[in-house]
Order: sequence, then structure tokens, then C-alpha cells
Amino acid sequence: MVVKNFVFNDLKTKKEKNDLIEFLRYQTNVEFGGYRMFDGTRTHLMHTPEELSDLISFLKNNEKSKKRKLENFLEVGYSSGKTNTIFNKFFNFKQIIAIDDFTAEMSSTDLLVNLKRKNLTLICGDSYKTKNQKIIKKFAPFDLIFVDASHEYQNVIKDLNNYSNLLSNDGILVAHDIHSLEYPGVNKAWNEFKKINNFSFKEISFKKYFFSCGYGLVLKK
Repeated sequence: MVVKNFVFNDLKTKKEKNDLIEFLRYQTNVEFGGYRMFDGTRTHLMHTPEELSDLISFLKNNEKSKKRKLENFLEVGYSSGKTNTIFNKFFNFKQIIAIDDFTAEMSSTDLLVNLKRKNLTLICGDSYKTKNQKIIKKFAPFDLIFVDASHEYQNVIKDLNNYSNLLSNDGILVAHDIHSLEYPGVNKAWNEFKKINNFSFKEISFKKYFFSCGYGLVLKK
């Protein structure tokens, strides 16, 4: 495989999207449709390549249709920062705010690498704690919010309710693992959130591999 095949300027063609999917397979473990073995230190992505490619494509097209760049990004659940770096590759955010409690096992090398070459403010703590929400609110509003922190129902519903209020006009919140059988609390929180909130919703799902993930998109009207 030639390296230049994995240099992306945009996702205008089907070939570019397929190249991105192939690139993501090299970052992803096999249970999610990738080529990596699970190593317990999160040096790989835990996303389905087809879903992540579709999500990035949707966000790029949304920028064009709204004629408005995604500039201020909040990531609720940073982990080692690999997902953060991939998003920043495509959107080159002016500001990134991220929070994580850093209790999961991960590669310190990956974490250090993914702190570089971005305007990042990283907060260590629980996303659902009031004191941390107050800190994050100072940087709002956000054009894009990605929620992938605690997967316990009571914490997910708090994150969805609290951080959806920090969206900018035409902002988008993305919740990960809404169709994961491993994390039923996320699905429960997502379905409940959809019933009680006045947003537009979209789901991205590709159920082919051992683990299904799914993205739930919250679009501010």
C-alpha cells in the first residue's frame, strides 16, 4: 500500500471514502472491523471504520451546506486522543476542549503523541461532575461535541442533557456506542434523550462485525 493513498484532502469521491475506511482499518482492532489485535492499552481505535468514515463525511457535507466551519470542538471522553487527532485532521479546529478521568488503561506514548499539534485544553476529571461542567461552560458554545465518556446510563444521560445545552447555532452533538450490546446504558440514555428534547436526530450504524457501535447525532434546530 502506497503511503500517498492515505493522505486525504477531502471526501468528495467514493474512492476517497473507501481509502479512509481502509486507513481506519489499520487503526482499529478486528472485533470492530479492523486489522489490529486488542492489546489492552487502547493503541487502536474502538470505532467501526465504515461508521467513522460516514460520520466524517456527514460533518464535512454539513459544513458546506451550512457554509459554516466547525471551529470549537468539545470531546467528552478523550482517552488516548486518537479519535481527537483524526477529527482534527479533517476539521483543523481553532479550539479543542476535552475531558477524561484517565482511569482506563491506555498507552502513555499514544497519549503524549496525541496532545501535540493542536490547540487543546485538557481537563482531568469526570464529565458529569458539576465543577467540571462549569469549567467547560466557560469555553462554550461548541460547534461539535463528541460524547464517549462513561457508558453507565445515569452518567450518559447527564452528559447528553448537560452538554447539548452548550451547542452553538447549527451545532452538532455526537454520541458514540448507541447500538452497542456491550453498553446497554448508552442505548437506554440515547432513546430517552430523543423523547424529551426538541432537537433533530440522525443515526449512523453499520452492523456487520462482532461489536456494533453506532453514532447518534443531535442537531440543533
